[in-house]
Amino acid sequence: MAANHLQGDALRRFGQLPSLLAAVLVATGFALVPAAQAATVAPATNSAAVRPSDDSGPAVHHDTSPPLRTLHAAPVSKPGPRPVREVPNPSAAKVTDPVVQKSHRARAAAVPTIVNFDGIGAESNEEPLVPPDPNASVGATQVVETVNLAFAVYSKTGSTILPPTPTNALWDAFGGPCENTSAGDAVVRWDNLAQRWVITQLAGTLEGPFVQCVAVSTSPDATGTYSRYSFVYADLNDYPKLSVWPDAYYLTFDRFNPSNGNFLGAEVCALDRAQMLDGSLATQQCFYTDPGHGSLLGADLDGSTPPPAGAPNLLMGLNGTSNNSLAYWKFHVDWANPGNSTFTGPGTLPVAPFTIACPNAGPDTACIPQGGTSQQLESLSDRLMYRLAYRNFGTHESLVVNHSVDVGGSAAVRWYELRLSGGNPVVHQQGTYAPDATFRWMGSIAQDRVGNIAVGYSQSSAASYPSIRVAGRRASDPLGTLTTGETTLVNGGGSQFDDFPEAAFRWGDYTSMAVDPSDDCTLWYTNQYQPANGLGNWHTRIASFVLPGCLTHQTKLGATPAYVKKYPHPRLVPPYPTATLTDVDTGRPLSGQRLTFTAGSKVLCIVTTDRRGRATCKPKDGVQSIINSHGYIVTYRGDQTHQSATARGRLVIVGKQHDGKQRHGE
Repeated sequence: MAANHLQGDALRRFGQLPSLLAAVLVATGFALVPAAQAATVAPATNSAAVRPSDDSGPAVHHDTSPPLRTLHAAPVSKPGPRPVREVPNPSAAKVTDPVVQKSHRARAAAVPTIVNFDGIGAESNEEPLVPPDPNASVGATQVVETVNLAFAVYSKTGSTILPPTPTNALWDAFGGPCENTSAGDAVVRWDNLAQRWVITQLAGTLEGPFVQCVAVSTSPDATGTYSRYSFVYADLNDYPKLSVWPDAYYLTFDRFNPSNGNFLGAEVCALDRAQMLDGSLATQQCFYTDPGHGSLLGADLDGSTPPPAGAPNLLMGLNGTSNNSLAYWKFHVDWANPGNSTFTGPGTLPVAPFTIACPNAGPDTACIPQGGTSQQLESLSDRLMYRLAYRNFGTHESLVVNHSVDVGGSAAVRWYELRLSGGNPVVHQQGTYAPDATFRWMGSIAQDRVGNIAVGYSQSSAASYPSIRVAGRRASDPLGTLTTGETTLVNGGGSQFDDFPEAAFRWGDYTSMAVDPSDDCTLWYTNQYQPANGLGNWHTRIASFVLPGCLTHQTKLGATPAYVKKYPHPRLVPPYPTATLTDVDTGRPLSGQRLTFTAGSKVLCIVTTDRRGRATCKPKDGVQSIINSHGYIVTYRGDQTHQSATARGRLVIVGKQHDGKQRHGE
């Protein structure tokens, strides 16, 4: 069967537009969006499917910058338009998805946000540009966000520390393409083991050289000095994705022939992390995959517990045309003896069958509807979505990742928790989140320190504007389900459309879910939305939240009886139902917390605790419900720092003369 094709990213970013938007195309540089090509699945040790790359070697230039807060962006040289180039696209066979979650199944309330603010907007670019490539990471005290041509630094309360700044300012006075060109696809990560920031983006011209710029902070302060590096590649190095591992910073690319634009396969490079943290000359060791696989993601460390000593970095991607497996590789780098470095794969990981959403990611085959327009958006369902988040729990090693699939004609998020067994990934749980007919796509996923999982994504439908939502699950919840109420971080105020669908179908390219290292519980999600109808007027949103049970202050809830006098008519009598809420870990009462008193389906009261942690319910009605239920239930939902709790107050029927003694319980 003939493969479907799509346009290269450099033209897909804005296509053939009039002069106002043509400059946008010029500004975007040379990035191409890949799609996996049909290939026979190879065994995990089939070295014929991989080979060393000619790009291995030292950085072509490196230095240490002045403080970032003092740097300035050089004027960017803008390469001209390139001809349309085509890349293969995987099969889109329709199959039945056996792990679809068709209802919300909320076992916990929607998660409230801690902070929720606008990040970088399209106005930060010198010219309008889509897609925005929204990405952010969080460090000890700061949040750093990158978009296609800019970055910014925020506090954890959302105040601006460094306003949106052209990304090439990071390479001020560095010289060469890193300083003088800016091609987008930026990524930022926090190296938690070293307490450093790592920022990378594409640079170069359409004719070459093809350059990746990498900067590593010299301290936890994102506005301080950086060790800066540039690495050169023989082929177009598109869609770079960065992951942090103890032995290296791993970069994955999709390779395209610079002469004819043909897709060549993926490339994986290990950058010498130790040397870069030291500010010394660093080398990279690189390998190629076969042309049947693209858009690989490297395992990216969350938490403070590293993987076992000497563990290779696991990389994953969609498995060619397969709709019931993922592919994986293992990269073990040896800096002392590079000849001993190994890159093996692809191995095959069986998963539940799926149908990819929007199989052909071009303007004629985008499938995500938007409110108020016939213009549809693409899903990028031809790849796993950033990140492949790794966490070592001590008892097991876990990875989570997601991609976009089709369920009944709507896009949905397929997510996985994988665990390592003998060094190989196996599926621990998987699910497709499609609780209703709205479209959900462009996801990112992570785990907190107790194994709760959060997924963020874009949401849209023919009746709603593209918005940003998150959902999650507690580690103890039934496998394969997202069980918190769905939280909307921001509702879009418009749709993305214009007279030129070659540009208007582009959305996101990727988003990011990061974990706050200060408590290893707070999750930060970043995505794009439209504040109003238009093209090139996007905003980004940054929000943080905590899933239930991660910040593990246990709570204790006590409840007094409900005293009811039945004659001459049923009524509550003093002392009224009272609950006391206590922090078990500190022994202190919890004031200012809302408690809900219920009997059967009847809500009796919602009362806030006083300084002694007490709340008393004096309902106007509901006495019969208390009698029928033989008492009442009081519930505390919990918050970002305290677990939920429930207690039962029993029913006591008192005699005709209420003297505090003639009572008996039921």
